[in-house]
Amino acid sequence: MESNLSGLVPAAGLVPALPPTVTLGLTAAYTALYALLFFSVYAQLWLVLLYGHKRLSYQTVFLALCLLWAALRTTLFSFYFRDTPRANRLGPLPFWLLYCCPVCLQFFTLTLMNLYFAQVTTGTGVVGVGGQAEGSKGVMGISAPRWCSRPRRSVGQR
Repeated sequence: MESNLSGLVPAAGLVPALPPTVTLGLTAAYTALYALLFFSVYAQLWLVLLYGHKRLSYQTVFLALCLLWAALRTTLFSFYFRDTPRANRLGPLPFWLLYCCPVCLQFFTLTLMNLYFAQVTTGTGVVGVGGQAEGSKGVMGISAPRWCSRPRRSVGQR
């Protein structure tokens, strides 16, 4: 039986796709962008705390997920400055945290945005005191835009 590996290029013949200077420049640019994103989201979370907005809302959960994602990406790309081969040979837990967890966080963020969009477009409201709807307030307390709210009919009205 002939092996399927006979047509592969030997490892000695492989060269990097980009020169090291370009790789270093891209690493620096990505690290700076992720750090900028981290600090801007961090400032937004402090403003939520400072101005007394609702602590558990779509906005704060979204910002917390973005903060964690940006922190993990900044950490990963900062490792490339010190020792690129070591950053590629991490143990199981650091590898999962730096490479796999950000992808899961992106999925959670997309799911949260879909949930918010579905809630806003359907006009799901929270029923208040006496069975009256409190406008288009969502589960997490985010108000829907005015164009999204439908007029409510009384039980006797048709």
